[in-house]
Amino acid sequence: MTKIYISGGPGSGKTTYAKKLSRQMGIPCFDLDEVKWINRKNAFNLRRPKEERSALLNKILSENENWILEGVYFQDWIQPVITQADTIIVLSPKRYLRQYRIIKRSVCRMIHIEPKKHSENPVALFKLLHWSHHYEKKYLPILLEKIKREKKNVTFIKK
Repeated sequence: MTKIYISGGPGSGKTTYAKKLSRQMGIPCFDLDEVKWINRKNAFNLRRPKEERSALLNKILSENENWILEGVYFQDWIQPVITQADTIIVLSPKRYLRQYRIIKRSVCRMIHIEPKKHSENPVALFKLLHWSHHYEKKYLPILLEKIKREKKNVTFIKK
């Protein structure tokens, strides 16, 4: 069995890396944004109710012998992923590269070059850049503590 959790700050390349690994290894890949958020036409940035989110995550974990899950999440709801993962990878490119990618992706979504995944507007972009700026010092340590409690190893990929 192969169970991989890929994390990292916004713009670190989680989705791209997870999809590449999924193709190479022939195992399914799941985006935790799809578990956390309800993304329907004209309804972006709606959080799933906790019960629905838990049921969806449990379904993914129980119905797939092998999986790659990717997301920036570190809150308690992610604990089953950390517990079950046999490989945990944290992508950690330089902050300026992550922020460049965030801006590029958001602008492409705003002008409809890429499909919208979430509500894309200048205010949302500013908030994401601000959140991303504090990722390494404020949010990543919370994830690393959860991983440490599970006595799991983490592979950091800087590029």
